[in-house]
Amino acid sequence: MVMHENKYLLITCCALVLFAITARHTKIREVIQTHGYGSVVQTEKRAAVIDEDVLIKDQPSAVSSTSTVAVKEQKPRPYVSAESYIVGNLDTGQIYISLDGRKVFPIASVSKLYTALVVQHLFDPEKKIKITQSMLDAYGDAGKLVLDEEITSEDLLYALLLESSNDAAEAYAQSFGYQEFMEEMNGFAKEIGLEQTSFRDASGLSPYNVSNTTDLFTLSRYLYGYERDILKISKTVEHDLATTSEHNSHHFVNINPYSAYSSFVGGKTGRTDEAKESMITLIKQEVGDEIYPIAIILLRSEFGQREIDTEKLLGLFVDKVEKK
Repeated sequence: MVMHENKYLLITCCALVLFAITARHTKIREVIQTHGYGSVVQTEKRAAVIDEDVLIKDQPSAVSSTSTVAVKEQKPRPYVSAESYIVGNLDTGQIYISLDGRKVFPIASVSKLYTALVVQHLFDPEKKIKITQSMLDAYGDAGKLVLDEEITSEDLLYALLLESSNDAAEAYAQSFGYQEFMEEMNGFAKEIGLEQTSFRDASGLSPYNVSNTTDLFTLSRYLYGYERDILKISKTVEHDLATTSEHNSHHFVNINPYSAYSSFVGGKTGRTDEAKESMITLIKQEVGDEIYPIAIILLRSEFGQREIDTEKLLGLFVDKVEKK
């Protein structure tokens, strides 16, 4: 009896398997008839292709434990873009804020503030300087000087300091004797204590006109203490020369963004590819009931940032003094 039951179960199982196989073949024929053989093959192939990169990306923990690729950290941008700066008191010499004060950089047209200082010691204010073609060949046309006109040394300072005229700088150096003028510039720099400062030209176009913010602070204190006339010219908003038999009319306009501020004492801007943007700003800053005569000096600010950098340093100075 048991044998008959086992035999019956075996026959039933075989029948079920045979039915399943027949049903699968029937389904496959229906798919082939409906979609074609190629479609089935392509569908199966697409299902079999697995993008391993996708799987890896979906498992960040696995990547972090096995990956050898170093992730470069992005450094935060500095609050002040200048590579070197100083904020110091012109009266006492106290330094409030500084960064890399002894690091030497090209200074661009900040050089002209020093050129003006040397001119004051070498030239009679009424000395007439004739403008030649070689003077006009300097880069740019700031000052709009004209061939063969004659301008006094004093009047030419307005073109030099207000409009940052390279032609005016060349006019001083060439009329004096270029080599001799450069010797005077470098010699006087050492005389007043500018230890890391040297000049190759009178305009600042040369990348070899170099200094650091420590030396430029010394220069600023010297100008503030002994050469106020130069600072007075550098803060003049505009200056006119009427037409004469010796020169054309000229209207010099100050390019310094602080020239119209009542607190501005004087200063100079500079810009070249090598120097980026440089700036010396002398101001009298009121904090509470006290007025502080300070110099804010920047070297290698990013292009378009020197005024913003100056404002930021001024704000830091005020905060520092208020917390005393």
